[in-house]
Amino acid sequence: MRSPTCRRAVTAAVAAVTFAGLAALPAHASAPPVPGPAPSVPADVRTAMARDLGLTAEGVRLRTAAERGAGRSATTLRATLGDRLAGLWFDAADGRLHADVTAAADIGAVARAGAVPRLVRHSGAQLDAATRQITAWGGAGLLSWGPDTRTNQVDVVLDPARSDATTSAVRGRLASLGDLVKVSESYDAPRQQGGAVVGGESWVPGTESPCSIGFPVARSGGAKAFLTAGHCTNDVDQPAYGKDGSRMGTSNKNGTGSVDSADGDFGIVDVDQAGWDLSSKVSGWGKGDVNLTGSEDAVVGTAVCHSGRTTGFQCGEVTKVDQTVDYGNVVINGLSYTSACSAGGDSGGSYVTATGGKAVGLHSGGGSATCSSGSGEKFTIFQPVNEALATFGATLATASPQPGEVTVAAVSSRSTPAGSAVELKNSAEGGTAPYTWSAAGLPPGLAVVAATGTVSGTPAKAGSYAVTVTATDSAGRSGSAGFTWTVTTPGTGGPTLTDPGSQSVYVGRPVSVALHAAGGTGPYTFTATNLPAGLTVGAATGVISGTPTAWGSRSAALTVTDAAGKKASVTVTFTVWF
Repeated sequence: MRSPTCRRAVTAAVAAVTFAGLAALPAHASAPPVPGPAPSVPADVRTAMARDLGLTAEGVRLRTAAERGAGRSATTLRATLGDRLAGLWFDAADGRLHADVTAAADIGAVARAGAVPRLVRHSGAQLDAATRQITAWGGAGLLSWGPDTRTNQVDVVLDPARSDATTSAVRGRLASLGDLVKVSESYDAPRQQGGAVVGGESWVPGTESPCSIGFPVARSGGAKAFLTAGHCTNDVDQPAYGKDGSRMGTSNKNGTGSVDSADGDFGIVDVDQAGWDLSSKVSGWGKGDVNLTGSEDAVVGTAVCHSGRTTGFQCGEVTKVDQTVDYGNVVINGLSYTSACSAGGDSGGSYVTATGGKAVGLHSGGGSATCSSGSGEKFTIFQPVNEALATFGATLATASPQPGEVTVAAVSSRSTPAGSAVELKNSAEGGTAPYTWSAAGLPPGLAVVAATGTVSGTPAKAGSYAVTVTATDSAGRSGSAGFTWTVTTPGTGGPTLTDPGSQSVYVGRPVSVALHAAGGTGPYTFTATNLPAGLTVGAATGVISGTPTAWGSRSAALTVTDAAGKKASVTVTFTVWF
């Protein structure tokens, strides 16, 4: 069993939500959705949501209806704003999807989609860049890190028991990122968990401890298989046994069916023994199975339920997505957290939405407290399922092809100097995963990975290119997004400097404000004039640091200069208090 970082604030208020007052909420920029008929929710999901989220029967109906509307709003916003979104989350208190943007011009688009807009300082690109920087630093005492959409910061969890020099250096580096980062602590370090093929039921890798089936899938060409956790499939060509003890297949066939690394925690077991058929269901453990209708990416704040051999069917709320977790023996990127509970043996099990049987993830880890223990916080970590489907080119077993058109997330216009390596990750939803990606009009030197949609390479020729990226699902339906990619001659494009906003600081208290530059030709040099006494800016790092020595207000000019001598400046007000 993998046990995730135990957080000290895990949406405890969710347990008290009843949604009884949803219809009486005050008006927002756009009217809140009026709950209609609830989606078709199996009895086991309704029972588990009521039990685990503290909802009444009417609360379950209202929440699932509200989440269905939030899902439609999220699809619209990904298609129209795409990478201009800084974050999305569902708020159980008002039954609305909330969306962060950094440009006032995008507020109207959010409201028109039926969501609640919030203007924030940090873009999604800035949060991703800070997360990558922390990953590159690594270091003792780091337990998990990744964007927190509710606070518009990167959430970093540290082990307070570590107090050596290396840990102090890690804390110093985090401080250099300023308000891009919020730091919390946890003493609960991550650790590892160890008929028909039905999601959530037991399977046994060789002579090892049992794991749980994630989702039955068909490989390219129709061969039967199922997805599970990567840490359950580490051994090559290992016999796989079903819940009745008979052999059902082969785990990690030829050594190409397991990922338990920075790239994720997912594996595939080939069902190559006679008598085993694929099911399009996830086990509800005696309360009614969940019919799978497709797959999607989870949204923070929405309800999900997981099925596993040890704890059966448990529900919770998605609390974070796209997190990096240090399990001690491996650091894994791109994982999601929930407030549900779990126990050893649930690894690999199914996570589904509460609003329509969409597959969202595979169980990766759980808190040190199990569903039955009384101490510690109960929550889980899962691997997003769409990444596993794409990597193995597998198609989820559903009763029928997933309804809906394929929607590709919008991509903003991009500008890149020739000769600079780039990477653009594209995403899609709807239709029947996995998708096959293609791209037209790419600058010379760039190519798209058909399985993942990631465009990478080094642009070789300056010019303006009209690019179209297309995702085609397994049923032949496709969606596209177009944008302009400008490749400049090195040294011709100028840098930009992000305005960090007005700063309130105090005499005698240390200050750390990180400046962020982009574009132009690296490396950058940072300078500042008229900073408060006691503060300086690092020329290479762009970090304003020091301890103010006198009160007052200063308007400081902050400047970045690129390697070609081009400059960009912002003016920031520093108010120094006693």
